Amino acid sequence: MSPQPSSPDAPTDRTSDGLDFRNVLGILARRKNWVIGVPLALCAMVAAYLLIAQPAYTGMAQVFVDPRDQYTPKDDPLQNSVPGDGLLLVESQLKIITSNEVLNRVIEQMDLQNDPEFNGQRFGLGRFVKSLIGLGKTEDRALTTLRNLRLKVATRRIDRSFVIDILASADTAPCAAALANAVATSYLEEQAGANSAFQRRTSEAISAQLGKLRQEVKRGEEAVAAFKAANNLVGARSRLVSEQQLDEANTQLTNARTRLADAQARVRLIETVEQGNAGLDSLPEAMQSAAIVQLRGRAVDASREEAQLAQINGPNHPALQAARAQVRDVQAAIQRELKTIARSVRNTEASERTNVQNLQANFDALKAQSQANDKLMVPLRELERKAESSRIVYESFLAKAKTAEERQGIDTTNIRLISRATAPENKSWPPTLIMLAAAIFAGLTIGIALALARDYFERPVRDPEPDAVAVSDAPSLAPADPAPVFRPAVKAQSHAGRLSALSEELLAAPKGHTVVLVQVQRGAWLDDVALQLARTVIANQMDVMLVDADLARHQTTSRLGYDDAPGLRDVMAGDAAIGDVVRLHKPTAMRVVPVGLAAVGSRDPRARQALSLAFQQLRVFDRVIVDGGEMGSTASEFGMYYMADEVVFLAQAPGGKSDDAAILVDLLQHRQIKARVVFVEPDVSVAA
Repeated sequence: MSPQPSSPDAPTDRTSDGLDFRNVLGILARRKNWVIGVPLALCAMVAAYLLIAQPAYTGMAQVFVDPRDQYTPKDDPLQNSVPGDGLLLVESQLKIITSNEVLNRVIEQMDLQNDPEFNGQRFGLGRFVKSLIGLGKTEDRALTTLRNLRLKVATRRIDRSFVIDILASADTAPCAAALANAVATSYLEEQAGANSAFQRRTSEAISAQLGKLRQEVKRGEEAVAAFKAANNLVGARSRLVSEQQLDEANTQLTNARTRLADAQARVRLIETVEQGNAGLDSLPEAMQSAAIVQLRGRAVDASREEAQLAQINGPNHPALQAARAQVRDVQAAIQRELKTIARSVRNTEASERTNVQNLQANFDALKAQSQANDKLMVPLRELERKAESSRIVYESFLAKAKTAEERQGIDTTNIRLISRATAPENKSWPPTLIMLAAAIFAGLTIGIALALARDYFERPVRDPEPDAVAVSDAPSLAPADPAPVFRPAVKAQSHAGRLSALSEELLAAPKGHTVVLVQVQRGAWLDDVALQLARTVIANQMDVMLVDADLARHQTTSRLGYDDAPGLRDVMAGDAAIGDVVRLHKPTAMRVVPVGLAAVGSRDPRARQALSLAFQQLRVFDRVIVDGGEMGSTASEFGMYYMADEVVFLAQAPGGKSDDAAILVDLLQHRQIKARVVFVEPDVSVAA
């Protein structure tokens, strides 16, 4: 028989409510005294503690720590920046706030050594117990006060900010606020003192180096002066006199050469005039000479007078002759003046040539001297560099020493108190609501665990296993063809009617009717009910399928000798089909599905679906009887009760777990599943 795919109408989805939870509800309902009593007891203990516990109040002050220090006008703001985001600096301040230096300031300021809350002299239950067992010892009051204060002071940094919360706890709200403010104030004072001490140490360290640096500067400058004197190097403003003279001589020589070239040009012009190529009056000096201008004016007047007389008188007239003589005299005077200018130009050219020669000789001498000085400048510059570097370092240290000395009275730390602590309205310890909620939760957990544990240990002890050949203490069922292996040795005459009615109803059910038998308590007489019902169905000429679904004990499989055969577990694990695990038990002519060998995980949905599909395929038989094992066993976790047509709970007597079975019956009936409880007890009479 091969497995068929599950239909959409398969009832596998009805198993999601697991019946173990319902069993737990029944147990908790019976053991409600434990479930309620334990939380009440813990709440009473918490209430007693709340009455005798010393309340604590927590005050909170806030300080802002800017990673950038304050700067004075002489400082560069960029030099005061802190690399990174400054969080490491702020985190370090958390430790400084709770350091011994800060806390000792608080102790001294508030006189906490004489406060019983901090000096350890306050009487308490812990101190009383220690004194009784001999553990109490005398400690230094200062150390005790410091230790207790550290326990009552805490710090924290607000996320994504540079703000620090300073928390301080005390027995009263005003004391808590005062303590938090005292810690904040002491912290600021400690930071200011540390900054002043740092500046003082810096000033002292720098000042100690100034004498040495001053001597180095003096030696360097003396070495430079001695070298200049030894080599006759005189200069001003970092330049030698020879260098300045060389520059001036070069300038004078250049200017003289320019004037010489100009004079030579005028001489060449005069030579050109003398050669008859031009007149002397074209010389620039002639054009600029006042005497020439005056003579030319007289020549013009004389020429005009000559022309007038020539028109009036004859060529030999004395007046005309006198006018002509005057013109000649003026022109002769002009020529003499021009020759004088020409001689002056030549003299100027000769003078400029001589000057250029003298300046050239002076320049060459200065140049030679400068070249000699350049060789001496190499060691001189080295000495000057050493002296200059010593001077720079000395001046830098001198400025830093002065700055550090001035800053001793200035607090450059950028830390300020932004929120002073106020008296808290509510106490911080003990947390009443939290402790009560925890007591209720812990009490319910412990109470439920104790209730389940007690129910487990109060279960009846398992009876001895019946013999594999003869079944003892079996209930009496309707007459059936006896089988050679399973023959009842004990008859429960008082309840035979109930089991007979169960057999008759099973026989009257439609084809494929599936019934699940569940044992409410363990009992050897209950293990045989499934086998006896199957024999009854066989005796009435019907096909019957007996399924051992008792995954915990599997008594039916053991009695029939199929412990090593694959079965229902293998089907649920997907290792075999239902048709492959069906066995024919020849002595009784019934078909059996053993419990199987594979391991199946608890509440595995695939196993649940495989089990539902197997039950559907087994409905081809006239009747399907399922041994469901003990109530609450692993088989119920797969929703087996919802896959059958009927669930029968086999109980010994009313009460105890029978009440749990009754609750399950109500739940199953509420879900339209036929279910009931049948009481079966063994009879003390034994049949032969």
